[in-house]
Amino acid sequence: MIDQATMTIGMPLLKVFGRMGCGGLILSTGGQVLAANETAHRMVQETFRECGDDLDLLADAGRELIKRLLSKSRTRMALDGENWILVERPGKRPLILGAVPVPLLGEDQPHTVVILIDLDQAPKPNAAVLERLFNLTPAEARLAATLASGATVVEIAKINCVSVGTIRTQLANVFAKTGTGRQAELIMLLGRLAMLV
Repeated sequence: MIDQATMTIGMPLLKVFGRMGCGGLILSTGGQVLAANETAHRMVQETFRECGDDLDLLADAGRELIKRLLSKSRTRMALDGENWILVERPGKRPLILGAVPVPLLGEDQPHTVVILIDLDQAPKPNAAVLERLFNLTPAEARLAATLASGATVVEIAKINCVSVGTIRTQLANVFAKTGTGRQAELIMLLGRLAMLV
């Protein structure tokens, strides 16, 4: 059962994690999963499905889930302090799992917030938000958002059935409008904006 403190503070926190492309779970002091965002559901399902397991994060989880995730790590961790570990996955980059104790309103003891980061996923900024923030054209905003997801200029040209020269011209406009000078600088800026709706 989700308590009032989890609803007041925890749910908005999980929503922000989801916007950043991170899975988030809130554990009670007893290790029960009180809440989880959709990204956490997806990451946990994918991680355990590869091993032939199928589990419901909220119904089947808790300490057992954390133990199963930790069993896929090369290092040990305790949930009573801030910790970060790699959770190995066959054929993919590992997940990063972080545990941070967080006191919630009205609670004597801290809950634990578990953060999951999938190194194979890049959060993609919302193209409409980029259009409004930087006065980009729809094509420039789509280009910027697609670059942020890891595509190359050549791949973007093929996807949009345009020349590489057209994409480079659009990219120069994006640089000018965002105040960036290099693709790496633009990607860093876009990564910071990926959490915006």
